[in-house]
Amino acid sequence: MTHGKPQGRPVWKTSDRRQARPMRRAVLSTMVAAAAVAGLAAMSGCASESRSYAPPPGSITDDRAIGDIMVRFTPPEVIVSEDAGQLLAGIAGPYRYLVKRPMSGGVWLVTAISKSPDATLDQAVTVLRAAPRIETAEPDRLLKPHRAIPRTRDMPSN
Repeated sequence: MTHGKPQGRPVWKTSDRRQARPMRRAVLSTMVAAAAVAGLAAMSGCASESRSYAPPPGSITDDRAIGDIMVRFTPPEVIVSEDAGQLLAGIAGPYRYLVKRPMSGGVWLVTAISKSPDATLDQAVTVLRAAPRIETAEPDRLLKPHRAIPRTRDMPSN
């Protein structure tokens, strides 16, 4: 049962086909124009980002990280990283100190930064120890065992 629908494919009249051709051409030409505009916009966007500029002199990119230092402040206790950053920003010298994160026991992990290629972590720690409100400052280094691992049948070499 077809419920009043004609069976089979609809038959196009020749007059309908003639009217559909200009419409298809208009849609096709619009799509081609849109693709061309999108392509030009994409190419101009890529071209503008391809040039890189040198950073201005004295910018933060001139600095290099020397190493990490574990710092404990004198009382009153420093709880917020912004407060720790303000205390470290007040230290004069060739080094800048940036707060990384708090650690346990009131110790803060701080990164020492300098523009000088000759700067060492030990010098940065010395400057930091001489600053007010610094109780302790120790370099955060990897500790290695002082003696060799014994080679026995219980502890093979591999």
